[in-house]
Amino acid sequence: MLLVGLLQFITGLYVSLLYPDVGSSIANMVEDLPEFFQAFIGSAEEFSTPEGFFSTEPYAVVTPIIMVAFAINRGMGAVAGEEQGYTLDQLLGNPLSRTSIVVQKSLAMMVECVIPTVLVAVSIAIGAAIMDYSVSASGLVQISISVLLLAYALGFLALGVGAATGSKNLAMAIPAVVAVVGYLVNILAPVVDGMSFTRYISVMHYYTGDKPLINGITVWHALVLVGIAAVSFGAGLYRFNNRDLQ
Repeated sequence: MLLVGLLQFITGLYVSLLYPDVGSSIANMVEDLPEFFQAFIGSAEEFSTPEGFFSTEPYAVVTPIIMVAFAINRGMGAVAGEEQGYTLDQLLGNPLSRTSIVVQKSLAMMVECVIPTVLVAVSIAIGAAIMDYSVSASGLVQISISVLLLAYALGFLALGVGAATGSKNLAMAIPAVVAVVGYLVNILAPVVDGMSFTRYISVMHYYTGDKPLINGITVWHALVLVGIAAVSFGAGLYRFNNRDLQ
């Protein structure tokens, strides 16, 4: 967790210190690119303000990738990792129910995700203060919440699959595929004719589709991510409580 937090802090600080020198230059360069390429890297308008710039980097790529990978790893290890590592029987040898173990593992994962997410926002605010420009504090809070919800959705999916199957491979692969497909669909849907409706199957759309750093969180987007986490947790817990353990 400390390594992930440090990586997030360095990323946010680096990007925020870099913005005054490169923001306008990138905006001018992007303005001349075709719409298709702007869909991948962001529009010129997005790069013209700090909030738009940070919505594109780090919050469109680096930060969600790090947090999703971290959450999936923690979710995968919570039950499936213990089971395949032959340490789950030691936990169950204590006066703990299966439900208690899953709940405690879930809470630990949630807390561990908070610190790196907060450090990104803090480092951006520090960099902006050093370079003497302003970034919306409310926007940073809301994008941080959105990052957390994305991490929780895929982290709980990993935990749920692992609890239901006992397989680390499935617990890692299924949420990873959901994340990768969601990222690709979110990029391609706006620019490929006939694909616009597919954005609703993308977890990335619910994370950043309405640009929470600029416009605030869209409530129903947040509820979708919460729903994914809740259903994954509930289904995994139910199956874990009713299957024979390895």
